[in-house]
Amino acid sequence: MLSSFGAYHIDMASTADDAMAKCKYDYYDVVLCDFNLGSGKNGQQILEELRVTKRLKHTHLFVMLTAETSKDVVLGAREYQPDAYIAKPVTRTVLEQRLGQLLTQQKLLKPINKEIDLENYSKAISLCSQMIENNTRYKSWCLQTLARLYTLVGDNANAEKVYKEVLKSREVPWAKLGMGQVLNLEQQYHDAKICFRDVIDANPNMVEAYDGLTESCLNLGQKKEAQSVLSEAVALSPRMVLRQEKLGNVCLENHDIEGAANAFRHAVNYGENSVHEQAAHYLNLGRCLSDLSQGKKTDEGKQLAREAISVLDKAGHKFSNDEDASIAALLIEARVYQGQNQLEQAEDTLHKAECLIEESEMSSSVGLELAKTLYSMGQDERAQALLVDLSTRFHADKDTQASIEALMDEPEDLQTRMQAKELNKTAIQQVDAGDLTAAIEAFKAALELTPRHAALNMNFIQVLVKDYKNTQKATNIEMAAEAMKRISHIPEHHHQHKRLKHFQKVIANLDTNQAI
Repeated sequence: MLSSFGAYHIDMASTADDAMAKCKYDYYDVVLCDFNLGSGKNGQQILEELRVTKRLKHTHLFVMLTAETSKDVVLGAREYQPDAYIAKPVTRTVLEQRLGQLLTQQKLLKPINKEIDLENYSKAISLCSQMIENNTRYKSWCLQTLARLYTLVGDNANAEKVYKEVLKSREVPWAKLGMGQVLNLEQQYHDAKICFRDVIDANPNMVEAYDGLTESCLNLGQKKEAQSVLSEAVALSPRMVLRQEKLGNVCLENHDIEGAANAFRHAVNYGENSVHEQAAHYLNLGRCLSDLSQGKKTDEGKQLAREAISVLDKAGHKFSNDEDASIAALLIEARVYQGQNQLEQAEDTLHKAECLIEESEMSSSVGLELAKTLYSMGQDERAQALLVDLSTRFHADKDTQASIEALMDEPEDLQTRMQAKELNKTAIQQVDAGDLTAAIEAFKAALELTPRHAALNMNFIQVLVKDYKNTQKATNIEMAAEAMKRISHIPEHHHQHKRLKHFQKVIANLDTNQAI
């Protein structure tokens, strides 16, 4: 068919690997690609990789040919913006007509797309503006491209102006979507939310609007709503690996381990053969399954543990060149065995991991994983010493310091941590109500669950001191001293360290006065 249309250089590829190899060494004006390509990559994954690696220029065409009509396939492919999506069976007439239209458009817009490929955005903006002034038949494309280019150069005001001009006449979905994206960039998150909601109401399958709405919610601190929006998005278009990853991370922030496991499970499955496949997806799934199976001797618990071991073993083999990932997989696996009371396997797996670790060159991520595993296996002193050492070595890394403090404060399992948080909240409410006795009891109950939590111990000490000034109870000073002893291990980089030093002086003074 192509030969009869006048094409003179046509390459054929019978597999995805063959296609990627050809695209690595040659640039093609047009790529025609089926969705189903047998084992290995599918058509969407080829399009993804060509876009990510910039082997597909703006001056080139990508046409998806497929018999697949299911919504998840169509929406997933559309998100990486093929130039056309042609359903099988393909007739000569349809192919000639569609390619003719695309090539005509490509030829007229090539000067703009060429500058975009060169990242000469100012020139591309100028050419877009000229074509709009000349009332081109592709005015809509030029307006959409012009607004996008303005945001790329940081000129949000002109991008907003383009969108507003388009929306004056009618509610054009891409313009409304773009307006929401500009509002997000301008940190007008409430207005952006309204904008994205309007887009979704009018165009429920416009998945990009869900991404924009998620960003608005996260910036407003509305994590539960963000999770709900992302869940809607992945239900529509589940094949987008990075969106599944984002959903998994938001679920973790919301302490929804089951939701996170499901999202990372999809990220692993759809990431197979994808340019977006990452060791982190496998490791995060393993962590979630480890937490979910911990202490569960039921058939469900055992099944979750088996899945975790399988995922982690696969990660170890698939990413064997990534030493940190291989070590992390073993450490998480040791926790899975520990959680199932398979103590010998847990010790053996921990030993395998430790044989691969060079302590002087240990990364912060491996160090944190090792500390978490040591805590889970009852080796608390080793874990604390390791975290203190990591705190000193990585004192300038704020993210690492935050992770160290979180683990040092709460090495316990999620369910225990959540119970302690509720008791802490109750204690604070009792303080606000003026009932210090009830608050002290609530803090004591919380600390039975998470005894090393620095902020919780400090809150407890503060209330004990306040109550002592009213009651002169000697037991308050004793309990405060015990609390300080429980967190004496925290390093000087810990954000509660100064507060600890302050209360050590306060308690010492109270103790001296009491002795007098």
